[in-house]
Amino acid sequence: MAHAIFIEEARKRSLNVDIYSAGILDFSDQPPLIETSRTCRHHNTPPLKETPTWVGELPLGSIDRFLVMEQDHADALRSEFGIPSDRISLLGTFDPQQRGVEIADPFGHSDLVYKNSYRLIRDCIIGYLDATNELD
Repeated sequence: MAHAIFIEEARKRSLNVDIYSAGILDFSDQPPLIETSRTCRHHNTPPLKETPTWVGELPLGSIDRFLVMEQDHADALRSEFGIPSDRISLLGTFDPQQRGVEIADPFGHSDLVYKNSYRLIRDCIIGYLDATNELD
């Protein structure tokens, strides 16, 4: 969801940026989650039709900023992939409503949880884009 939301918000701002989305666990042989696609469509955000990507498949050296949902994800990027701390941020730190720095994965929960997660992620991405000058 975060990937689809970020792409849509970047498009609205006419930002020319490369946006990647990947998990710290390899689920690349799995299809996208139906709940994620359904939630994106509910919010008029085009869902991605790609299969999940594992972070080890990304061009890690060329990525300026890693936005992660949970501290465990940041820790894994540092310890398993050698990403310096100054290139990693918890997405929740950009939440204008300050609902917490970690964003829980809605996997396995109800549509309502997915919709609430979508809104939180969108707010945080907008907060990031409003606060950062990294993309200028």
